[in-house]
Amino acid sequence: MPTWGEIQEYARTKYKLAKDEEHWFSLVFAYDNERRQLVRVKHFKAFDQDWLDFSSACCKNDEMSPVVALKKNNDFAVGAICLDGEVYVFKYTVPLKNLDIEEFELPLHVVASTADQLEGQFAAQDKF
Repeated sequence: MPTWGEIQEYARTKYKLAKDEEHWFSLVFAYDNERRQLVRVKHFKAFDQDWLDFSSACCKNDEMSPVVALKKNNDFAVGAICLDGEVYVFKYTVPLKNLDIEEFELPLHVVASTADQLEGQFAAQDKF
């Protein structure tokens, strides 16, 4: 089981981080179609455990109806669309104790690509 510090150090060496704070960092994925997607990874404690929260904005709340968001949630293998203020984000949360350092990559890429697909469908423009 890696620590939060080990996850941060892994991300620092593998990616260019957009922001790097004590309990969170963000990075940008650039796609071949010239789209970009910002993903935020946050460390927090809940239920006496360490957790990682992966999230990425996909559209404003007036660009997707709540009913559509709920219906789309039913189709995801992991993660969910959530409303964060005025913005829908695609979010996936995992307990750190179950995560190998190599497994960090899967939720990171799933969140980035899913949020980018949703953004492409619903947002008026690329948000990043």
